[in-house]
Amino acid sequence: MAPRLSSAATYRPAVDGDRDVMRAFVAQDLATTPYGVVVEYFLHLASDGAANESRAIVAERAGTVVGFVLFGEVAGTIGTGRVHFVSVTSSARLDGVGTGLCEAAVADLRSNDGRLVVAEVPDEPSFLPGRTLLDRCGFVEIGRVADYFRDNTDLVVLARTIPGDTPTAGVDRA
Repeated sequence: MAPRLSSAATYRPAVDGDRDVMRAFVAQDLATTPYGVVVEYFLHLASDGAANESRAIVAERAGTVVGFVLFGEVAGTIGTGRVHFVSVTSSARLDGVGTGLCEAAVADLRSNDGRLVVAEVPDEPSFLPGRTLLDRCGFVEIGRVADYFRDNTDLVVLARTIPGDTPTAGVDRA
């Protein structure tokens, strides 16, 4: 992937030197939740070269990373990707950097014959900004598992068809 420019940021594949910055984003965003270990697992996969299952794209401004998206292909599927995590500084959120990162991940998946991308998120207030971002990026809720994480905390499954292929059944369900 060649670096992409936008008025808000430059998007490029993450490199080893970005690892500590991405970990700091995760620590800041998930410090008060039990979900950081899952994101750390996918960061580890991305760092160890498991690019099919997990890779990252960073957003930069003036040489400083202002956000990243962690995503990959779902093992055992044909053409299905997953967004694992998106994090953006508060100032970059105002400029659409999160949307740019989502679109960069979808473009990467499309270039690898992706046809569908999913995201799985806890249904709790701290994840509302992420849900709002995914909504803006064309994801729709296709299912939920009640009490998945703990009592009264559902797993919400969101999906987006990747343009250019036939629609995936069920993606436009609410």
